[in-house]
Amino acid sequence: MDWGAVLWIILSILGAALIAGGIVAYRKSRGTGARSFGAAAIAAGVVMWVIVIVTIPVSST
Repeated sequence: MDWGAVLWIILSILGAALIAGGIVAYRKSRGTGARSFGAAAIAAGVVMWVIVIVTIPVSST
C-alpha cells in the first residue's frame, strides 16, 4: 500500500467524522457560534470527500 492510499483512507475517515459530528452539532445547538462551527465542520468534511473522489484513480493499467 502506497502513501496515496493511506492519505485517501485518512481523508475519508476524517471527512466522514466531520460530516457526522457537524450534523449533530448543528442540529443540537441553539447558539449561532456552535451552529457556525457545525456548518464549517460539514463543509470541511464534504471538501475532504471531494478530494478523495477526484483523486482516486478509476483504473490502473
